[in-house]
Amino acid sequence: METVRFMFCDDANIGEIELFNAGYFSFMEATLWNRNTRRRIAYRRVFFPGLRHMVRNFQNAVLTCRSPQRFVRIHGRLNRRHVHVDFDFQGSGSRPPCHGRLEMNLEEKSTADLSSVLPYGVKRRCLASYQLTAPLQGWIGTGYEDYRISFGTGVGFYDVRKAYFSTRTKINKLVGLGYLDGRLVSFQFGNSVNHDETRYNDNVLFYDGTAYPMPPVKITRPFGIGGDWIIQDTESMVDLAFTLVSDNARKMSVFLFRTDYHTVYGKFNGMLLLGSGESLSLKSFPGIGKKIVLRV
Repeated sequence: METVRFMFCDDANIGEIELFNAGYFSFMEATLWNRNTRRRIAYRRVFFPGLRHMVRNFQNAVLTCRSPQRFVRIHGRLNRRHVHVDFDFQGSGSRPPCHGRLEMNLEEKSTADLSSVLPYGVKRRCLASYQLTAPLQGWIGTGYEDYRISFGTGVGFYDVRKAYFSTRTKINKLVGLGYLDGRLVSFQFGNSVNHDETRYNDNVLFYDGTAYPMPPVKITRPFGIGGDWIIQDTESMVDLAFTLVSDNARKMSVFLFRTDYHTVYGKFNGMLLLGSGESLSLKSFPGIGKKIVLRV
């Protein structure tokens, strides 16, 4: 299975475009939130027998999702130091039309990336991931307003994953992205496919152009999905609380495949410790969480 996620955030909006490919079927989901009004709009599309153009070469790769009502194109041009995203969604009675163009400029000094390969340990398989963050510019138009995103306020996060999953898989992921004291900060924490998470995980903190590998974390929800998510580690480097602002929940059944997932917009509060010993204090820092259950 393969997933491609593109997340973006600025002072007015935060959102995610996700493309999932299981071979015999694929789906696209785009979720956008207005950070001031908390208004949420979501667009989905299922494709059969599956997407034919997943990422194969990061130097110059185009991933497209085309239909009369839903169009997405993610063009990764690492050889030209750019990542472009174009989308155009037709509206309906429950949601407005939405379109936009976003661009990550990888020439900026705050750009950082991380490539990882995580072995399963008990199987001759692995998970490969590539994570990239950079300043973002572009524009978004909806039926409500038009927004222009400029460097200095916009942040992009590009995440590509390819892996084999078991017949029952639980995935928890949290991504934060924004600026702290004028410096770009983004991070991703989640559970690993390997039981030895201390040695094999792809948790990472990007800070002002430097990637800091992070220890494994435990994500708990003592008050359920709607309550605070607690993210902590055993090395006192991560101590965060993720407070839900809006939850986009969905259940889907395709043939023998079942999914139950939540895409959550929320805010982080707490502390992160860099490998250099510097401490970052986060207060109402924007981010997106994922809670997914896959069953076959």
